[in-house]
Amino acid sequence: MKNIFSYTSLIALLFLFSACDEDFFDDARQQSNVASDSWGSTLDLERLVAGAYYGVSGYAGFRGLHGLQGVHEAFMSDIGLLHVSGATGDWEQDLYNRRNARNDIFLYGSMWSGGYQAAALCNEVVGWVEKNGAFKDQYGPTWTDRLVGESLFLRSWVYFHLVRMHAPAYGANNSAPSIILNLQPSKEPFANPGRATVQQVYDQLLKDLEQAIRLLPETYNAQRDPLEYQDRANRDAARFLLAQVHFQMKSYAKAKEQIDLLIAPNRYPMTDDPIEAWNKTGLAQKGKEVVWQYVQYSTSQQQWKGSPAGAYFGFTARGNSSQINGGRIMSASDAFLKTVGWDADKLRVTNVPANRPPGTLGTQTNFTIDNPDKRVAQLWRAIPAGFDPRTEFTGYTRTYVWCNKWNRIAGPTNNNLFSLPLMRIAEMYLTRAIIRFNEGDRKGAADDLNVVRRRAGLTAIAEADITANEIHNERMRELAFENDRLYYLQALSLPIPAGDRADQATIPWNSDKFAMPLPNTEVDVNPGAR
Repeated sequence: MKNIFSYTSLIALLFLFSACDEDFFDDARQQSNVASDSWGSTLDLERLVAGAYYGVSGYAGFRGLHGLQGVHEAFMSDIGLLHVSGATGDWEQDLYNRRNARNDIFLYGSMWSGGYQAAALCNEVVGWVEKNGAFKDQYGPTWTDRLVGESLFLRSWVYFHLVRMHAPAYGANNSAPSIILNLQPSKEPFANPGRATVQQVYDQLLKDLEQAIRLLPETYNAQRDPLEYQDRANRDAARFLLAQVHFQMKSYAKAKEQIDLLIAPNRYPMTDDPIEAWNKTGLAQKGKEVVWQYVQYSTSQQQWKGSPAGAYFGFTARGNSSQINGGRIMSASDAFLKTVGWDADKLRVTNVPANRPPGTLGTQTNFTIDNPDKRVAQLWRAIPAGFDPRTEFTGYTRTYVWCNKWNRIAGPTNNNLFSLPLMRIAEMYLTRAIIRFNEGDRKGAADDLNVVRRRAGLTAIAEADITANEIHNERMRELAFENDRLYYLQALSLPIPAGDRADQATIPWNSDKFAMPLPNTEVDVNPGAR
């Protein structure tokens, strides 16, 4: 079947997508059918990779995988409290109550669509080079390995997130059907691929990431790489993802091998305040601890969309951080706050407005928390009773605590330019801490834990006093609402607490309640996915 869009038109669209309208990727999803013998230069492959990053972020509104994957984890785990009065649909309550029978929740169709569009573009790059080798143009010898490595990394990042949402946890039932594993360019408009097993997906992740590590450069080189590569995936990003995959597979020693390689060179020192990972804007601006970030900026080739995560459980508005977000519906759960020692009724809230709304509306500068832990002081806000400006919340008679990691750059539109860390070295220290502790290396575990604690302004924990729960709790403090808690517990085969769900009990890690069905946007047109 011939493509609906010509090669020339597609390349022009990929090059100009910074100014595209909402229909761009609706149209460009046909690119998965582009014959891989039609690309003309290394620059074409570079634009495909740039397009894959854009596809991950969402081609319009809340339609991408980036940012939304954390919403799934927060709704399913025990760290969040759903404010039903602010919810706009019944799907939020279904997710929060861990009812996973529905396949019509737009959230999952959006993530599926954005993820597979990105994977399709990555397949074009990998397929071209496998079939034809490198182009012989001026960029061919210097860019080809990097382009293939980036494509393998991005495809792996997509599939890793999707398999954890749509399949049983690794180790629960590895022969169970999971997601569709597209690995080659497709020339068929209706191929109807079937679902791979959990084991097949994880095996492919290992294979692709090991190859990506061999192919990707260690760092950006201005004499070799395109300008936009400064914030895209390098070898360390692939190592980080491989460590996450091994940890999820309960291959703890192999995860530790990758973590050792990431931490030993001290390329990502934990010397900045926590807020410094979250308040950056512009190309090549990032906190010292950030291994890989998703940057929203504008050049001739790049303009990735900002994260929608803060719209669900953030504090300030997307597009203007001086305004309190009117769309947020998930605060920190009391169960989480009590566990980590941040009880809402014991926090000292400062900068409270002199008057309650509607006379005075709180802003980003209000509702700060006076606390020795820099994380809660810098990255959280607590709104006392009667001060929340949303109509649904003005009647509250208690304080609620809201995460404030996103939407930090002030401005008049939703198209603010900002960076979002997706891989922070703090996670690797905490992962190695629990691995070392479970291996009996209490000193090593304490050393790793204390790197994170000292950066947060807390005192060190002595080797004799360290426990598994101390590590678990420190991880919650550090990585709350960063798409971690549920998968961390599953990786350690630990039960998933109910959180603030009064009518639920703790659920075993291998329960199928956390696996969402494939979205109806896929199964309604693809018999192979049913």
